[in-house]
Order: sequence, then structure tokens, then C-alpha cells
Amino acid sequence: MPTYAVDLHNHTPLLTHDYRGSLATTPHQIVEAALAAGLDVYGATDHFSVDFCQRLEEAADEIAEQTGRRLLIVSGAELKVRHGEDEVHIIALLPPKSATRSFSQLAEILELSTPVAPVSELHRVTVAHPPCEVYKAIEALGGIGMVGHIDREFGRYRLLDSPHADRLLSLEDVHVVEVVDPRHAEAFRGYDIAVVSSSDSHSLEEIGRRYSRLEMADLSFSALRTALTAPVALPV
Repeated sequence: MPTYAVDLHNHTPLLTHDYRGSLATTPHQIVEAALAAGLDVYGATDHFSVDFCQRLEEAADEIAEQTGRRLLIVSGAELKVRHGEDEVHIIALLPPKSATRSFSQLAEILELSTPVAPVSELHRVTVAHPPCEVYKAIEALGGIGMVGHIDREFGRYRLLDSPHADRLLSLEDVHVVEVVDPRHAEAFRGYDIAVVSSSDSHSLEEIGRRYSRLEMADLSFSALRTALTAPVALPV
């Protein structure tokens, strides 16, 4: 089975207060940077928005037609969900062709309207909601719900150290966890869960700085979903 380089957590210039690169960065430049980094799959996951995703898909299609180099764009959003004392960053990766509708349905579950907030405020949005319901909804929509950067430190807080982490990783609708440091993958050997590493890029230069290699039947969202729901994905 072929192996693909996958980076599932990236941010775009849509969120002007959250992006560290040039705000003039174009979708074509992002696609070209991802291909130059050796990626096959790029997840566009701005905070609480999928509005940049279609532009990336169109750019990827144009570049593939011109050069023969194919980048699979996965539309998604990063959702900051507070539950008790814990904050879970849920990376919602949504099926192609229906990402806008699927995101609107997720927003309704979170009792949010779309757009969720002005673009300049999206990176600050946090909602209180049981994460299990969000993961269940993503699964029901045919998407992939990933626990984002579980080992990232936010001051003195790290979700990996929280008692909630074990409950979260034991949920039947949670199949994937993302780590910043690949060495932390060993901490999840006892779970029926896939582990990946992603760049969490906020500029062209950061795209592909961390990624995973996955065995997939082909370069498609359905093949990606199948690969990630089998607990065999380890970061590199």
C-alpha cells in the first residue's frame, strides 16, 4: 500500500490576527509550499471557520492540472472547547464537497451562528460544551475528529497531564490524537487510537515542519479516514 506525507493542522491568512506570515499569502503559494515540503495531504484548519478551504482546493486543482503534482486539501476547523477545568482543541476534518454545510451543523451543536465571530476575533473564541458530543457529531457527519496538540503547554497547563485526557482518549468516537513532540507517541500505546504529528503552521515557512507518513489505499479523504480509524498511524 502506498505511503503519503500528511500534515493535518495548518492555519491560513484568513485569520489576520493569528497568522504569522504575510497576509498577502495566496492559496497558490500555500499549495506550492506544501508540495515543496513533500506533503501529499494538507489540512486547512483555521479557528472556527472553513472559509479559506475552497480557495485552497481550487488552487490545488489548478496546480495539479498544470504540473501533475497533486495535493489533497482536507477542509476543517480548529474548535476550542472548554469542559470543566479543561480546554480541548478539537481538529474537525470534514468530508469534501460538504465542508461548509457540515461546519454549519457543528456550529449549531455548539449553539453558535455562522460566521461564528468577526474574522479578527475567531482565534479568541472558546465555547463550553461536552467534547464527547462534538466528536460524536463529527463522526456522524463522516468526518474525522482529532485531539489537537495534546502535549502542547499553555503556560502551566497541558491537556496530556489532565485526568480528562484518559476519559477523552477512551471515547469510541475519538480515533486520532495529535502530538507536538513525536517522542510522546509512546504514551498512547495502551489506547485504541492513531497518533499523528502536524505542523500547526501559521506561515508558509512552517508548513510541513512536522508531519506523519500514513499508509493509504489512495490519495482521497475516504482513504485518509480509513487509515486514521485504524490505530496504526505513528508520527515521524
